[in-house]
Amino acid sequence: MIAAVAAARRAGVRVGILSNSVGPTPWNLCDGYELEERYDALVLSEEHGTRKPEPEIFRIVLDELGLSAEECVFVDDTEQYLPPAAELGFATVHAVEPARTVAALETLLGIPLTDKNPDRVTS
Repeated sequence: MIAAVAAARRAGVRVGILSNSVGPTPWNLCDGYELEERYDALVLSEEHGTRKPEPEIFRIVLDELGLSAEECVFVDDTEQYLPPAAELGFATVHAVEPARTVAALETLLGIPLTDKNPDRVTS
């Protein structure tokens, strides 16, 4: 998934993380992942006082990305969060297995996201 995110960003796709996070204390689960550098938006529920599946948290990530829901794909491993996102206009992908998730994203975005594709986007 990390490689797919990097490929999407190289292709000009804005990518964000939306997480129902407990925040950085007593330990920061995001430490060491360079999320601020790897993603265009990082929205942690603890910092905003709202969480998935509340519509406001989805609006916050849209504002951070500067996009409309109709321009976005929301991916989550918790299936119950997909319908609220879809109601706002997001395309959705239930992340069950990484290869299937990446394949679904390639179809929705219309770009290759893996090294297995000979037409891989590079820059």
